[in-house]
Amino acid sequence: MENTTRLLERQAPTLADRSVLVVDANDPALSALPAKTLHLHADDFTVGAQQWAPVPTIPEQTDLLVLPLPKSIDRLRFVLNWLAGELQAPCEIWLLGPAKGGIRGALKHLQAHVDEAVLLDSARHCKLYSGLLQPGPRQLLESWGQLIRRGELEVVSYPGVFSHGRLDEGSELLLDAMDGQLPTPGRVLDVGCGAGIISVTLARLGWQVQGVDVSASAVAASCESLSRNALQGRVRGGDLFSALEGRVDMIVTNPPFHDGRQRTTEISRRLIREAPGHLAADGVLWLVANRELPYMQWLEEAFSRVEIVRETNRFRVYRAR
Repeated sequence: MENTTRLLERQAPTLADRSVLVVDANDPALSALPAKTLHLHADDFTVGAQQWAPVPTIPEQTDLLVLPLPKSIDRLRFVLNWLAGELQAPCEIWLLGPAKGGIRGALKHLQAHVDEAVLLDSARHCKLYSGLLQPGPRQLLESWGQLIRRGELEVVSYPGVFSHGRLDEGSELLLDAMDGQLPTPGRVLDVGCGAGIISVTLARLGWQVQGVDVSASAVAASCESLSRNALQGRVRGGDLFSALEGRVDMIVTNPPFHDGRQRTTEISRRLIREAPGHLAADGVLWLVANRELPYMQWLEEAFSRVEIVRETNRFRVYRAR
């Protein structure tokens, strides 16, 4: 359970009389908050919220919005503007997050939308602020998108998507390394597809693309990116291989090494361990990762042949068969 969730549990007497929408929920345990009525929205598929979507829908009768601090300031700004644009009348909002995780810097963005921000509670190295969110102009997700260009291709990035608004250095290295070294196009899975730069590039080369990401914003961005370039592909929300149908000839990934705000290697290790079971005979995994982590060891445990195709002082591109 996240410390921010434990901080909210301290507010049980107040929550018991409130109709609550948790926005951008970051912890499955939030579903047990003792509110009169409770709805969870999440951008993260693994939370298991009632609303898995890039943007929340505010149910009728909601009188309290709870917003755990998003991972990026871009996402925080977007969500606050979106919520304000959905209101017909002022509504109380709580913003909470780790004391050393950016909550103080986020406070100024909350203050731009409320009459006054008040510190309600502080515990477990977290802080909880309250304010009365004022109605604002209606927002469109599309208007918050940013274009990323690579050659003739354009992809769309939305706030909260990995490497929002720019081409990640690791992804660019992976694309450069694959150039001219790919087999005859077949079925490919892009794990952690983000804004879709890898999916779009491979679809342009004739691959039958499947993309998967835990982020609803990433799925929306990848779908829009494929459409913008007049390309075909299927993008779904899911955890690693959960949305995959059948086996594929190639898996391509720039895997995450954070779970929420915590750095972790478990996601990548599980991806590598499970990948052979989803590849066709003679299938190949392409992976780019920070060179400081022991990916070679994990790959050699799962695959019969592993090579480093390209590397810089920060990243390595691996090909495993």
